[in-house]
Amino acid sequence: MADLALSPAHKAAARKQLDLLAEQTRHPELRDLARDVLSGRMNLRGALVDPRATAVLDEQVGRFSAWYHELSVDDRAEHERRAEQFAEDAGRETAAPAQPKSRARPRPDNEDEWEEPRPILRKRRR
Repeated sequence: MADLALSPAHKAAARKQLDLLAEQTRHPELRDLARDVLSGRMNLRGALVDPRATAVLDEQVGRFSAWYHELSVDDRAEHERRAEQFAEDAGRETAAPAQPKSRARPRPDNEDEWEEPRPILRKRRR
């Protein structure tokens, strides 16, 4: 996703959606593309313009459009309200700072047992 100028929150949301596509989609073409992006074999921009993705997306957008236009005015308003709420919740979820993972060894409960870390690599002595 480095090929697109996305904020950290947008990158996290895109990553989450790619993970969902890679695991749960009924469309093998999208699943394969999501896995390719996640593994680094393809960038996000390339996946979005790939003919496999555009064929599935065109079909699904057409289905959504037909469904949406058949809704009553009240149903549309309710779906729009729920979509806005979902977007707000998702924005708060991705805007929360992630806790960095510590790479240090955990400290033992008894401080007397703690040893200072020693370097793994040592210089050769001549």
